[in-house]
Amino acid sequence: MTDTDVWDIIERDEFYKQFLQNDTSVKSQAVLQGLAATEQLKKLTEGISLLDKELQRQVMANHEDLLSQATWVEKLDGVLAVMQTHVQCLLSAVERLRTKIVEPFNKIEQQTMMLSHLHATSDLLRRVARIQHLSRRLGAQMQGSNPDITKAAQSLSELTQLSEDVDLSGLEVIEEDQRFIRNHRIEVERQAKLMLTQGLQTQNLSQVGTAVQVFCNLGSLDGTVSHVLETAQHNIKQSIKEALDVNTLSQATAADAIKGRGAPGRAAMPSPGNTANFRSRLWAALELLFDTAIYTECHQVELLQRILRRKLRGDSGVLSQHNSACYMDLLPEKNQQLAANLWQNVTSLLAQELAEAAQGSMFVKQALEGEYPKFLRLYLDMCKRIQAIDHSSEQIEATVARGTEQEGTDSGSFHINREVVSQFENAYLSRSVSRLLDPVHLMFSGDAVPPHEEVDSLIRTITSELSVSLVDVFLSCTVARNISKTVRLFCLKCEQMIVTDGEATQVIDTCTPGQMLNISIANLLHYLNGQVGRVMVNMKTSLSPDAANIIQDSLNHTDKLIQNIVTPLLASISDAIEAIILTIHNEDYSMGLAEGESSVNTSSRRTDAAHCSLYMKELQAFIARAATNYLAPFQSQEIVMKCSVPVAHRCIQLFLNHACLVRPLGEGGRVRLSADFSQMEVAVVPLCRQTSELSRQYRMMRTSHSLLFLGDEEVLDSPALGDVIPYSLVLLSMFSRGPNELLSPHQSANWSISRFSQWLDGHPSERERLELLGGALQRYQQIVRQRGETSFHSVYPVMITLLERGMAYCVEQIS
Repeated sequence: MTDTDVWDIIERDEFYKQFLQNDTSVKSQAVLQGLAATEQLKKLTEGISLLDKELQRQVMANHEDLLSQATWVEKLDGVLAVMQTHVQCLLSAVERLRTKIVEPFNKIEQQTMMLSHLHATSDLLRRVARIQHLSRRLGAQMQGSNPDITKAAQSLSELTQLSEDVDLSGLEVIEEDQRFIRNHRIEVERQAKLMLTQGLQTQNLSQVGTAVQVFCNLGSLDGTVSHVLETAQHNIKQSIKEALDVNTLSQATAADAIKGRGAPGRAAMPSPGNTANFRSRLWAALELLFDTAIYTECHQVELLQRILRRKLRGDSGVLSQHNSACYMDLLPEKNQQLAANLWQNVTSLLAQELAEAAQGSMFVKQALEGEYPKFLRLYLDMCKRIQAIDHSSEQIEATVARGTEQEGTDSGSFHINREVVSQFENAYLSRSVSRLLDPVHLMFSGDAVPPHEEVDSLIRTITSELSVSLVDVFLSCTVARNISKTVRLFCLKCEQMIVTDGEATQVIDTCTPGQMLNISIANLLHYLNGQVGRVMVNMKTSLSPDAANIIQDSLNHTDKLIQNIVTPLLASISDAIEAIILTIHNEDYSMGLAEGESSVNTSSRRTDAAHCSLYMKELQAFIARAATNYLAPFQSQEIVMKCSVPVAHRCIQLFLNHACLVRPLGEGGRVRLSADFSQMEVAVVPLCRQTSELSRQYRMMRTSHSLLFLGDEEVLDSPALGDVIPYSLVLLSMFSRGPNELLSPHQSANWSISRFSQWLDGHPSERERLELLGGALQRYQQIVRQRGETSFHSVYPVMITLLERGMAYCVEQIS
């Protein structure tokens, strides 16, 4: 049996396994209690016997190793005995060495202690001698009516350093000097504080610099600066409370009222009779607060900060002691931004006190909210004055030699904090927008169009609101947005009154009531636009560009609304013009010339209205009547003309399209059509200021007119093809010169003339038009071949050439 087998037997047996565990759990106790005492004794006997057998087997198997280890134990005992002898010898040697060292060590220790006492005494005597010397020097520096406190502060600084890390109490020889030094220190601090206060009040850089140097030498610069800031904040807080003290203002107002009546009375809160006097005193107190109290304290702190940014003087012991470049480095980092910290605290305090004053007194609240622009002007003027100080100090520091000034500046320390005025600004703007919007709602409360007098009243309100907002760009932009809302609301009210049914777009009879209403609305919008524009022109120099752009954007809505009124009417006029031009095909243009007349001579003479077609006369009469009856009443003629020019363009385009479709066309008909071309220039004049506004369409019509009497080959050689007049239009006009077998494009496609006109409107592409005309030419070619004819009409090759050139021109334009 191996040792592994014995171990497995012990581990697997529940009884034996309990002896291998350290814990006495409930389970283990239960196993032991489950066997009787005899059984447990038997199990133990068997286990011991098993272990004895295993030990005997192990001894027999490893008896050689055990014998070897027993031999080495005897050798180890001998080695240990030798080592014990050596240790005893070493201890004896150490004891002898100790007796030789202890006595010299004790003597050296005693002499070292004596030397230490001598050094301490020497240092103390040196300090005492130096203190007495500096005390005498300090007395000399403080003598006279004008003591040199700067040098005295240096002496005090050195005296402070001498007193550090040493206890000088109980030395009778310097007790008198110490009292003398304490008294002089108090005196130096007093004079330095007085000098600092006077220097800040009088803005004397020399005095403030000297005082700062003194406090720097005394080591109390941080405390002094903190005291100055606390004093400034306390003074400003007191000034704010006094300026907003309702009781003080009311008593002063009541006192003025008593003087006016000449009889005594008790102080009371402002009444409706003396509110104006109360407000005047409130504004006077606020003006004094902003212009004097806050400005002065901020100016003094900025001056102190400027001095603190200077480099330390070379004779100052602080320079070498702290390795600092300027006085500001001696302060904690959180206290180095003096002006910024003061300004942040002042603005927060001002906002808090103003809110409390407005909450505590309805009269103060009404004054600050009702006359907010005045309050904002006072606040901004103060901020600008303080910022001017900051900027001027930056310029001074930039011009001073770099060796004597610190390069970093505190740019932007006195930024404008709008949280101070935000509460009153919101209330003012709310009232402002009500003053602007309420008149609009009121003037459109009825069904009639408001008169110009009500618009003038609105303009006066706009002018007033805008003029008082000029104190601040931000406020003017906000008021400009309110004005923009007003204009948009005005446009919305007008838009709701516009008539949009058929009554507003009829062009047959005289103006209907709906059209007159629309004209009145458009004229009212034009009047509003002009009046607001005049206000902006008057304020051009003072109104910010952003505010002007905001208002101008809103005025564009009036122009768009006028266009929305005019556009449907012009669409009806355009439809009527198209219907009249379609009647060109009812005219007879097939007549020839009288004997002895040529087409060129006749066309040059017959260009007056008497020789034009009936439809042209009708067109001229309609356009003139429409311009007089429907367009002339609009006061905004610039917008009307702008919208009318596209109608004139379409009128000319329709005329050219249908003039090219006229068939049959005789020589007499050409003369008559030439007169129509000339009269068309007259017909469209009411729709535009001058014919040059028609640009391309007008040149196209003039060119088409000139091609009317040219031969086929001459038309082909015209330099105006492509650039001035499209190839498709010229090619379309050539169909009238061909035989009847050469069907027009609409005839070839089996369309009506009106449908073909609509197709031309929907397909402005030159390539698509040429492809349609090419289809008509291909059909003519098929007809000729079907008839077995050997030649085409003389105009056909010219038309094919025009088609090829036109397609090539389209490809060239695309590339």
